[in-house]
Amino acid sequence: MNVFEGVELNTAQFFWPIVILIAMMIGTTLLFHLLFKWLPRGVYNIFIGLAALFGAYIWAVPLNLGFYELFK
Repeated sequence: MNVFEGVELNTAQFFWPIVILIAMMIGTTLLFHLLFKWLPRGVYNIFIGLAALFGAYIWAVPLNLGFYELFK
């Protein structure tokens, strides 16, 4: 039973947004690393994940994929 029988997706349209997402997440974590590498290791490890999530949010806002739109 194939529930997606009549659905055709153009996978090329998903390539560049994913590349931009990865670049934004790497960019924000790199910037965080350069600015805050002096923090203690435990605090740094907590905030590096938040920096990556912030990069994902920066990517999502122009696409109208923010938290408000996601949970509407």
